[in-house]
Amino acid sequence: MYRLKTYIPPLVTRAMKLAEQMNYTCPCSVESGRLLQLLASQLQSGVIGEIGTGCGISAAWIVSALSPGTSFFTVEENPLRAAAARALFDPLLNVRVIHGSYTDFLRNWRFGLLYAGQSSESRPEPEVFVHALRTGGLLVLDGLTPEDRVPLEMRSQPDPVREFWLNDSRLLATEILISPDEAVILATLID
Repeated sequence: MYRLKTYIPPLVTRAMKLAEQMNYTCPCSVESGRLLQLLASQLQSGVIGEIGTGCGISAAWIVSALSPGTSFFTVEENPLRAAAARALFDPLLNVRVIHGSYTDFLRNWRFGLLYAGQSSESRPEPEVFVHALRTGGLLVLDGLTPEDRVPLEMRSQPDPVREFWLNDSRLLATEILISPDEAVILATLID
């Protein structure tokens, strides 16, 4: 059997079980998780951040590839999920789960990699994300419906997420398909 399709790191499996116990549906797909793991492995130092910890599934993908010189911070507004995720990552010294506001969290850091799932609740305006990136920092927005899957009547309407991230002159950005049903925007701050 094809290993890439079937292998899930043990920490991710534990986070999936935690989500199941808490009746929490994680919006992070396996494909998105694999992409996050790959991108996190490229950052040898600095800070990686995540908006919306949930039960820690996407965080576990990232942490599974975290280098010793990199710190990972994730924020969750729900106190029960934040506490459960904190317990999951407790033994890891370079991982911190924060219970609090996304906007406050984003204003206090400059990230080399920042993950913000498209389904994150209470998502701040895009400018807050841009401000949270260091120059050369990469933002990952997942959970997007591929354009060819958007209903015809909606294709002629503006898509503010794509319009901002794919057209802002301060960013180099692209949209990639990670499965037939999901697209991801990757955006790097260049200015």
